[in-house]
Amino acid sequence: MTTFLKIYFIVTGALVVHVMSFNPLLTYNIRFKKIYAKPNITLDYHSIDQYKDAQFINSQITINSKELINKVVGVFYRCDPEGINCEYFQTWKLTDICPKLKDKNQIWSRWYSSFDPPMQCPIDKVHYKIINGTADIGVVLLWYPQATDYQWRVVQNMYADDIFIGSFTIEASFFGYRKKIKSILKL
Repeated sequence: MTTFLKIYFIVTGALVVHVMSFNPLLTYNIRFKKIYAKPNITLDYHSIDQYKDAQFINSQITINSKELINKVVGVFYRCDPEGINCEYFQTWKLTDICPKLKDKNQIWSRWYSSFDPPMQCPIDKVHYKIINGTADIGVVLLWYPQATDYQWRVVQNMYADDIFIGSFTIEASFFGYRKKIKSILKL
């Protein structure tokens, strides 16, 4: 019986720690720090704009290549809360990117839906505007609940088969704030 109780308390304790670490009264938004591109992709202009508690990236990018982009490799680095010490986290290799650009409810869906003209295959346009670009926090937290504990550097490398076209880097963190809940009781 004591072994059963020990296992019960260990499992219950672990469950409570994971459930209680998520605070439903906190709402998170992305805070962008830097955005830059190289070598065959240029940021013609960019700004990080804020509306209420949310930040958005507005920019124009130019792809200086006639090659058709058909592969994207995303490299994620997680950094300490100050954004100084960064370590490799994981890599995503997307080789069949055309259908993935159309996928809904993915970590990249909201970002690519902010491109004008729409990012679609074949990716051969030279100029794109990013209008109110951001990521969906809910999808990020489903993917990795501890994401709010770190600052992030995401490097998106673009290729035409094995020819490197360029990279796009975004550095961001999450900002948590208490959500105001309106009382439904009238006093």
